Amino acid sequence: MKTNNQLMVKIMFYTLLTIVGLFISLLVYLVIVSPGKPSAFTDKNGNILKGSISEKIFVQIGGVKQGMFIQSKDSTNPVLLYLHGGIPDYFLTKKYPTVLENYFTVVWWDQRWAGLSYNSNRPKDSTTLEQMISDTKEVTNYHVSALGKTRFTSWDGQEEPLLPFIRQKRPLNYITLTLGLLRCRTT
Repeated sequence: MKTNNQLMVKIMFYTLLTIVGLFISLLVYLVIVSPGKPSAFTDKNGNILKGSISEKIFVQIGGVKQGMFIQSKDSTNPVLLYLHGGIPDYFLTKKYPTVLENYFTVVWWDQRWAGLSYNSNRPKDSTTLEQMISDTKEVTNYHVSALGKTRFTSWDGQEEPLLPFIRQKRPLNYITLTLGLLRCRTT
């Protein structure tokens, strides 16, 4: 009977050890293949394009750490600020390329509490229209310093684009044109 118990303990130990090993291997694999760092833009020989930009950054905006990807094949291109508050659309561009980075310096900004900017410790009812406007102004001000740009086109990728309407009443610093994307869906 004692040998059966010892055998059972050994089997359980090795099973647990195998599970832990597989879990650690999975974590290592995910770190290696993770899209956490965007790929650089390269020419046909694999050299990084001069003047291109491809990075993921986090910036304190309105007291909240907010994430964004910045991509352009030519960083002298005008800025397209993509405002978003849902799933990070940036990740869809791998499968469905937009080629926007050929013509713009695209700032894929996940607004507070969404995508890269998600935080599970979010205070209840902390996102107001005024806060969204203030965050947008702070983001444009940040990029004026970081990228040296003074004109922005914004693209509101939310299901109910608000910025085109807000801009009519309140100017948003350096944003000279606002595009709204209205998604249609059936229920």
